[in-house]
Amino acid sequence: MDRRQQKTQQAIMEAFYALMQKKSYSKITVQDILDQANVGRSTFYEHFKTKEELLHLICTDIFSHVFCPELEPETYHNFSNTNDFKHIVIHLFYHFYEDKDKLKGVLQSESKEIFIKDLNKHLNELVYDYVFKTYKCTKFPEDLLVNHLITTLTELTLWWLSRDCKESPEKISCYYFDLIIPVLTA
Repeated sequence: MDRRQQKTQQAIMEAFYALMQKKSYSKITVQDILDQANVGRSTFYEHFKTKEELLHLICTDIFSHVFCPELEPETYHNFSNTNDFKHIVIHLFYHFYEDKDKLKGVLQSESKEIFIKDLNKHLNELVYDYVFKTYKCTKFPEDLLVNHLITTLTELTLWWLSRDCKESPEKISCYYFDLIIPVLTA
């Protein structure tokens, strides 16, 4: 994608974020997005088939750097040289903190379910890629353990965002590990 296309796509995404601060997801039309982004209908459809695809891209954009750190360097926190679950979770919380205003719009409407589904998909990969390399928990069935780890992280994230991220990413990460380590070491 060339720079002009990237700028257009970014303008559409920013317009969508702005609209989600004002309206519920179901009430936002493609025309609203076009007006807010100041782009034509054909331009929108060059980038996105539907409003739902735009929401999925927004979710992927939030997660992409955490789950693919080689994409771009960090400006004020750098976890690119760490490859363990604990640092990846802290990194994820940093990105949630950075995007908390955008996420509020996503989480305050029915788009919340789409976001959570995308988050859980990424977290599932994360758990399988990192947790089972470090921890060998045999007390519980693997699928139950994965569900517990993902659900705990998702619910903690929602709780933290609802409190306007009052705790630091490091502190919320400590909460998470305090909740899950007893299960992982059982």
